[in-house]
Amino acid sequence: MKERNISIDILRFFAAILITNSHMDVLYHPYEFLGTGGAIGDALFFFASGFTLFLGEMRRFDNYYKRRINRIYPTVFSWALIASIFFLDSANMKTVIFTGGGWFVSCIMIYYIILYFIRKYMYNHLILAFGLASAIVLTWYFFEDKTTVFMYGGGRSTFFGWGHYFLFMLLGAILGSTKKQWNFVFKKDILKLVLCTIVYYAILAIADKYEKVTKFQILSLLPLLGTIFYFYKICNSKLLKKIYYSKFNKMIVLISMLCLEIYVVQGTLLTDKMNALFPFNIVIMFTIIVICAYAVKVLSRIFSQIFMDAPFNWNAIFQIKN
Repeated sequence: MKERNISIDILRFFAAILITNSHMDVLYHPYEFLGTGGAIGDALFFFASGFTLFLGEMRRFDNYYKRRINRIYPTVFSWALIASIFFLDSANMKTVIFTGGGWFVSCIMIYYIILYFIRKYMYNHLILAFGLASAIVLTWYFFEDKTTVFMYGGGRSTFFGWGHYFLFMLLGAILGSTKKQWNFVFKKDILKLVLCTIVYYAILAIADKYEKVTKFQILSLLPLLGTIFYFYKICNSKLLKKIYYSKFNKMIVLISMLCLEIYVVQGTLLTDKMNALFPFNIVIMFTIIVICAYAVKVLSRIFSQIFMDAPFNWNAIFQIKN
């Protein structure tokens, strides 16, 4: 169990970096094309969430969902408070609850409900559940306007993303529920990861350039699923686990722990005012995001403990640990 959790820590570390990288194109001028990876980062996060949910014990739904709310919404409320004070970003409580943290938070709260009932009633038939979910995604896509939809965000994105990202959460649940050891084979798995990633971006590039091909961008889900699977296998490698236990441990655990918070805060913090320092502006901006994300994490833990009967545990509040 411990080794599996370490693999997910490493995976979340990469997810946090890739999620941030997708929104940093404003920092890369004139190399905006380097600001990619957001969809892969999102998919890795959903994969990790599905994986860990199937490692925990099965609870009654109300208690299960209460734990999910307690994990997500203290972060949302904390950022709403910090943003309103320091960034003059005002929003009423209704907006904070339903849209706080962006589509990502709303989406994952819906996924938690669906995944609970899949685990309860289809635990031994997860491949079938994946097949049914895939059929629903394909049907949904059939009715989308192919000339305007863009599957992975951007100005042309639609609610369709709320459907297809569930496949990655379900993939994580499938791998989290199995005891099979996915042994990492360096040359083969690195090659497959690179190949899947290249095919994924190639499909998107062609679909974006040629309108007649746009309607086939749904095919990009296949190489993206492959990318996430081989990413997970690589996170199981002895090399990355050795790095995890090295002097970089605190940094990896910190960024992994702040994956959600980094996603929530980055949109407000990103600025092009330091672009004259390129490429150092990227490091500076990411450092600022991590510091702010940690502040949100601390405040969210304080909020969580305020509503508990137990005394404050200040060590737990500041602890760098998932």
